[in-house]
Amino acid sequence: MRKLLPKQKVAEIVSNLHLDAILNVDYLYDVYEMANEVIDYLEEENAQIEVKEVNQFDLLLYSIGEYHYSVSYLSEENRNKFIQDEQVASSMASVAADKYLSLSIFNHVERKLSNRFLPPASSLYLYLNFMLNIVKGYKKNDPQSSLISDLLMKSLTISRCILDELLSGYETEAFSSWRTLHECECTLILLDRHGEPLINRYLKHMNYGFAFNNTMDNKEEQDKVFYEMKEEMRTFNLKSKDIKKYIEYGWLYQIVPSDNETFKLNFRDGLQKLAGLEIYAKRYEISSEIVHSTPLLIYSNKDYFYYMTLLSLYESFFRLENVFVSLLSKRVNPEQMKQYRQMRSVYYAQLVTIHKRELQTFKNMQAKVNKKGHER
Repeated sequence: MRKLLPKQKVAEIVSNLHLDAILNVDYLYDVYEMANEVIDYLEEENAQIEVKEVNQFDLLLYSIGEYHYSVSYLSEENRNKFIQDEQVASSMASVAADKYLSLSIFNHVERKLSNRFLPPASSLYLYLNFMLNIVKGYKKNDPQSSLISDLLMKSLTISRCILDELLSGYETEAFSSWRTLHECECTLILLDRHGEPLINRYLKHMNYGFAFNNTMDNKEEQDKVFYEMKEEMRTFNLKSKDIKKYIEYGWLYQIVPSDNETFKLNFRDGLQKLAGLEIYAKRYEISSEIVHSTPLLIYSNKDYFYYMTLLSLYESFFRLENVFVSLLSKRVNPEQMKQYRQMRSVYYAQLVTIHKRELQTFKNMQAKVNKKGHER
């Protein structure tokens, strides 16, 4: 006989989740009990199912999830009618049991090449978390004054997502996410380097995007903005077919030298090159191939893409940290800056050392692969 959570504990959990006004604890407990009975039954009937111990908290949460999702949109009167149907309770219990067994006991897990406790992940997590906690205190969602901090915040959260994907065994997915991070960092580097004139031009093109996508509230203003954009495009000898490219990359004309004949309205020959990161063109190209579901995505080498992603993430992080310090120096008091420098003196050096070590491991791995190829 399994040891279930007592009803009083279940009531406490429901209250802590602020769901006591919606969920009937007695009804929920019946569903939860039946879910345990379903697991017992399935274990007896199917030799492949062997459940040594049920995580009762997880099973309860699956039961709560099914129940809450079913009634959250109902009126109080209809919620009361809902709990009178015993067949629905039995069905929810079966679903909760199925989800628990499938997602907890038989959950598919990719082969993982690292974990969150090892320094390559834990040290970077710590640093990203520190930066996020500082940036989240800045003014946000006001592009006129918070564009750089908003873009930095998004870049840092993408960095964490990449690390999460990497540690979950999804190396190609993580590398395709790095593509987005790289686009963000190139934009950040230029905005931070050139300051207000370029920021204003970027915001102008953001407004062009709103007008093009028909999302402005004032139709007259929208038409005016759209006309202004078309007139600007004529000065650069651009056609209607170039509208999307101009919206996305036209702000770069603010800083393109007049004698630059190689500049184009795209990422590789425009944004990336002006940011001085054209060395990453090949990596970006590979990442783009993954995004578009080529054989590279389907038949990828886990180890190769693990190191490629980890190294790319670290290198992007180092550049983002420079932008962070530039932003921090303008917005914090001397005491906060002192605390950050103390933290940086310990962990930044460790991250540099980790990057060097992982880079050498990757080079050694590639050398072995190349040697085997020559021996065939």
